[in-house]
Amino acid sequence: MKRTLAALAILLVLCAAFYWKLTLPTGWTYLEGPDLAIQVRPWLDLAAREFHAGRFPLWDPYEWAGHSLIAQVQPGVVNPLNWILFAMPLTGGHIPISTLHWYWVLIHWLGAAFAYALCRDLGAGFVPSLFGGCAFALAGFPGHTDWPQILMSAIWVPLIVLFFLRVARGERPAANAALAGAAMGMAFLGTHHVVPTYTGLLMCALWLALIWTAPSRVRFGAFALFVAVTALVAAVQVLPSLEYSRLAIRWAGAPEPILPGERVPFSVHAEYSLKPGELLSIALPRGATHVNPHLGITACALALFALWKRRQQCSMWLAALAAGALAIALASPPYWLAWRFVPMVEKAREPAFAIVIAQLALAVLAALGLARLPRWAAPAAIALFLGEAVYDAPRFSRFDRPGSYLAMERDQVGAIAFLRAQPGWFRVEFDEAAVPYNAGDLYGIEQFGASVPAMPLRVQRVLGHPETARIYGVRYHVGGAPADPAQVEVFRSPSGLKVFRDPRIGEPMWAIPRTPCAAPSRFRLLAREPARVAVEAELACDGLAVVGDPYYPGWRAYLDGRRVPMQEVDGVRAVSAAAGRHRIEFRYRPLSVYLGGALTLAGLALAAFATIVLK
Repeated sequence: MKRTLAALAILLVLCAAFYWKLTLPTGWTYLEGPDLAIQVRPWLDLAAREFHAGRFPLWDPYEWAGHSLIAQVQPGVVNPLNWILFAMPLTGGHIPISTLHWYWVLIHWLGAAFAYALCRDLGAGFVPSLFGGCAFALAGFPGHTDWPQILMSAIWVPLIVLFFLRVARGERPAANAALAGAAMGMAFLGTHHVVPTYTGLLMCALWLALIWTAPSRVRFGAFALFVAVTALVAAVQVLPSLEYSRLAIRWAGAPEPILPGERVPFSVHAEYSLKPGELLSIALPRGATHVNPHLGITACALALFALWKRRQQCSMWLAALAAGALAIALASPPYWLAWRFVPMVEKAREPAFAIVIAQLALAVLAALGLARLPRWAAPAAIALFLGEAVYDAPRFSRFDRPGSYLAMERDQVGAIAFLRAQPGWFRVEFDEAAVPYNAGDLYGIEQFGASVPAMPLRVQRVLGHPETARIYGVRYHVGGAPADPAQVEVFRSPSGLKVFRDPRIGEPMWAIPRTPCAAPSRFRLLAREPARVAVEAELACDGLAVVGDPYYPGWRAYLDGRRVPMQEVDGVRAVSAAAGRHRIEFRYRPLSVYLGGALTLAGLALAAFATIVLK
């Protein structure tokens, strides 16, 4: 136990020192990448504000009039590790930049710790295992990837491999198969589906190879338990995302958006693959198009040395894992077969990301190789590796430079404050050239727009229609010039950003009478939260009461406290009501989330039972 605690402390110091530009107040940040500044940071801020308000962040009302937050996968709202971040103190409704920096560094620390555990489990010594942990977390794909949602899913790969190799060695097959499934399921909760999809594909191939080499009832049962626990633990994320995929349009790099039911073309996978000439980048700091796979000459040489000196079963499994990951990363013919015939693989459009799995295998082999060197050679090997890693360390950006996203946000706070002070219920359209980041999520302003990887097809189909602004209550436009001649300038910030108001647009609530009605109906907004909307409607005649929020499965309608059917009108929600005054409430209670949550708890319970009771 003391040695484990010492290893965790050493790895934490090494990660903090390696990324000193983030852990110290230096003015450098990883958050200036476009996707991070535009999408990821606003997502995290939204989830954190909901946590602090005592609500679980299931629905995002601040992008394109609203869509499911949990179903988008990447916000990572069901990842328990993210809950720690969401619970941290906020400053002005935002997660402090320093907190986000440590969040990113600590993800690397967990990856290093899990890789260290794998090396130790395979018999590597204390120092070689520290080397293996650092080689996995600080170099190559994990060391240079900005996106925390991808890192969060990648850090579970060492534990998946650890428990599988225990099964291969015959150590408590049922218990370790269940633990491998739990780790695999947690990878799917880690916020991005690409790395877990490729990991699952490769692990199933290794399981089948294990069964082929020595078929037995025990191994068949262990494999079935692995698959079952994986599916159950991942259910709370997978079920809502599958529901969303049937209702959303997706931008995946193809010439045209991907409609529900359509496959991501293999040409997109080929575009986002590792090219054969880039394989040398694993050893040499030459760079690659879509990923940085640079592990270094030292680690690669030690991995080859381990294969030469230790022809043990674990080395062969690791070599097979690395070879399979490279076959995926290169979008080779075997990968085409998987894309064509294995469900869900076609949705993971970045095969180059599989390099992280190969990197893990090489890092562990390097640790095993280092363990075979004389003691006097180990410090030299570690120094050479660290020198290579520091030479090719990730290049961060300064957030205090002119034109940075953070500088842009500071210049535009006046316009944001003006909008937040306006009465009533409305939505805002931001000119992407002037406000490129998702200001709706970042500041809690209902935005009709946003940069998103996917959006509900119902909303996408009405874009550009003359009645869309009225239906969704898009009253304000923010930019350098009005988007419509009817818009009137009502605010100008010192930076030149202007706010325009459309006097024709009211609150998006109206009635559709069944028969001609002489008197108007009146509406008053009573409560508006991300997952709950309450309205008082005074209908002059029998008909439909319409509220301009997107129609989406999981929303339930209540009329005067009684649940009633929800109807769809022009893509938004409506309920049928008689003339008179009513309280209408909509609540987001998605069956996919509740059923998925129950299955996830069942999967964790099954893994715990197998670990404690089964052999």
